[in-house]
Amino acid sequence: MIPRTADGTTAVGPDAGHGAGHGATALLLAELTRNGRISLRLACSRLTTWESLLVQHVLGRGDVEFLAADPDGPADPDSPGGPGGPGGPEAPGPDTVTLTRSPLAGLSLWAPGEPPGPEAEHLGGLLVPAEVLDAVAEETRVIEAREAADRHEADTILRTWEKNGELDDRLARLADWVERVESVYILIGRDVFSKSDAGTNTLTRQGLLTGLRASPVDDWRPADRLFVVLAYCLFVSGRSVRFEEFNGLQLSATGLREFLLDRHAQYCAALDRGPSGAAGLPLLELAQVVRDLMHDVDRSELMRYRRINGLTFVKNERLLDFPLPRDPETMPELVARHGRLNLGVDPTGDVRADLRAMTLAAVALDATADADPGPAPPGQGAVGELLAAVVLSSIVATDADYGMSSSVRDLSGLRGVRPGSADGVLALKKGDFFCCCLPHPTRMAEVGDETAPILWRSAQRMMYNRWHFAPGEYDRAEIPEKRHYFFPPQVPDIAEHAEHHHGGHVASRVRYTIRAPGAQVWHPPFTVFGHGYRGCYDIRLVRMEGPPFTTTELAEAVRHCSLVDELWRTLAQGLQSGTLHVPPVAGFDRSWYESRGWERLRPFALATRTPARVDPV
Repeated sequence: MIPRTADGTTAVGPDAGHGAGHGATALLLAELTRNGRISLRLACSRLTTWESLLVQHVLGRGDVEFLAADPDGPADPDSPGGPGGPGGPEAPGPDTVTLTRSPLAGLSLWAPGEPPGPEAEHLGGLLVPAEVLDAVAEETRVIEAREAADRHEADTILRTWEKNGELDDRLARLADWVERVESVYILIGRDVFSKSDAGTNTLTRQGLLTGLRASPVDDWRPADRLFVVLAYCLFVSGRSVRFEEFNGLQLSATGLREFLLDRHAQYCAALDRGPSGAAGLPLLELAQVVRDLMHDVDRSELMRYRRINGLTFVKNERLLDFPLPRDPETMPELVARHGRLNLGVDPTGDVRADLRAMTLAAVALDATADADPGPAPPGQGAVGELLAAVVLSSIVATDADYGMSSSVRDLSGLRGVRPGSADGVLALKKGDFFCCCLPHPTRMAEVGDETAPILWRSAQRMMYNRWHFAPGEYDRAEIPEKRHYFFPPQVPDIAEHAEHHHGGHVASRVRYTIRAPGAQVWHPPFTVFGHGYRGCYDIRLVRMEGPPFTTTELAEAVRHCSLVDELWRTLAQGLQSGTLHVPPVAGFDRSWYESRGWERLRPFALATRTPARVDPV
């Protein structure tokens, strides 16, 4: 058994486990996996070829000794008391692998004689048998030979762009794509290509891409040449969100080709098609074929979703066996009861038709309240209360601590000067969006007075995100250069350890999350005033403590997002046809949260008596 400290982390050192070899294994496993929060496969994927092979060779060996660094000693190896200074321990020998740690890169292993990175924390070293180092060197040469061959194709692509006068335009587009994704943190060997508020920003703030535009290709580092081509291919295969599939990981020419071939094989299997010789396709053509297949997969019996690890920023696409239509088979009980008791809508068994009828009834109630000079209607109106019923139902069904749904307050604000133009969206401010963020009826009792601040902080962040996503489905030429925006999320995701590197998540105690965006990619875009949108509303769920969410709960969130989808489509259709007066969604502002407005929701009272029910996928 690996010893653990009082705070539950792994205790590692030369005496941990059963002997020096087991101590080395315990340390490597704990550091690589962040004490089990990252899979070993994922952890090894961020190591260089030499590091990864060394780890595979030494794990479990009894003849690998861990040499601990002096925790109180100076960092300078040549200073008094340092490894190479007077009074310090003996300098690392020819078979000593230096171990360092850094906040984003995690554990790094440095070959004998290789100087460690200047900003890393020194942990100690591994005394590795010479024959192991020989074997690792031999295997590294084999892999690097294949990589050199694959890099030749990437270099050829780059030189062709340069020869044809296309390179500067492609670099400008790449720089713009990088700005449309929240975090980029890609490793090529020891070089970091990043754009993140939580760590380094070599690509934009430190001017790497700008510098490449100002210098000839011959002056670029090999890693720079590779990054430009491979990142471009990643975008071709599925927009800039593909960058995130290599966050915190090594990106190589061989690795990218294998990634695209794997994705091609998965998509073909989902569509029951043969692979059709994809292995022989040129890199850019292979990326485009993957992109084309992706849209067909979105209408297959498998659902694309992403698994996110907040420690590394990595967001890996997966496929879930989840047949269409992915709507609830029956109306969730809480929503059905709210419709029956508060909106006068008896269920017919057609879930979307019933939700449509509830939406129309809610609009009618809000219209009556607007015309009635009597008592003020509920702060969020009947439409807002119906949306709250769907959100509460998703929270109860998935046993989340809290959940939310956000969108634009006033659909008429999306109307441009001409149908489909972006000026309406571009005129919107953060306050033109809202977020219905609600707690579980009982699970947040221990939070007490912090409930309202947590919900309001989350709501504010979602309002900002919604504003940030709003222009993301317009052509780049329609958006002013200085208007920053992100591409909106399109496929569901499930995340763990979301509080790392994110101050907003820490403040709102966000650890495990689910996001189900709409309009869902297996449906047409949400179209209003001549333009189609994705990622313009959603269901989001949060757990502050474990256990993590599962794909069963992800599927339940997706089903509830179908109800949100029907609500907004009904409102948009009535607004555009002139058959409905659709007022802005009221409430869900600071005063609503500070006054604990969720406790006045009629569905909230119903939710305390609604058992959780999750349909099997």
